[in-house]
Amino acid sequence: MHGQDNCIQQTVDSLLKKGVVLSILWLAGVGSLIALVLGLRAKRLIEQSEGVATGMGRVWWCVVVGGLGMVIWLPIVLVSVINNLNK
Repeated sequence: MHGQDNCIQQTVDSLLKKGVVLSILWLAGVGSLIALVLGLRAKRLIEQSEGVATGMGRVWWCVVVGGLGMVIWLPIVLVSVINNLNK
């Protein structure tokens, strides 16, 4: 079972590594969205591992920073769309 536990932790680490990087890069909002999704996927894996996998601190980073990026990005996109429709 130890090999499977290691595989789960590697998957969680990979998701969270990508999530943290994308949350910082932002990429016009897309990075924030991907970071949020990856953080939530990693959270689910950690919960399903029953204490074997770790990384909840990085999960919260991805969710909070990715979520903040989305909160900033979404109004900008909506204003841009509305402005273009009014032209």
